[in-house]
Amino acid sequence: MTCYTESEIAVVALDIIRKQPGICTSELIKETRKIMQPNGDDLTILKDRSDDKFSQKVRNLKCHDTLKDSVYTIGEKDCQWFMK
Repeated sequence: MTCYTESEIAVVALDIIRKQPGICTSELIKETRKIMQPNGDDLTILKDRSDDKFSQKVRNLKCHDTLKDSVYTIGEKDCQWFMK
């Protein structure tokens, strides 16, 4: 059962962004999910939401500025990700 940390997801996300500059958040979630294959706790649907814990952790990379030293984003909703 997986319970990935935001830091673990960040490493994979950076590699994806490097290979696919301009990827939007929804696609970043899909690509990260394909590589990391979350299960267990990561697939728990969040209360009052339609997404699971894993997709929220990927979204949190933006909200928490986890990758701010390496990437920049354009747009608000479903933003695009680029390497600096």
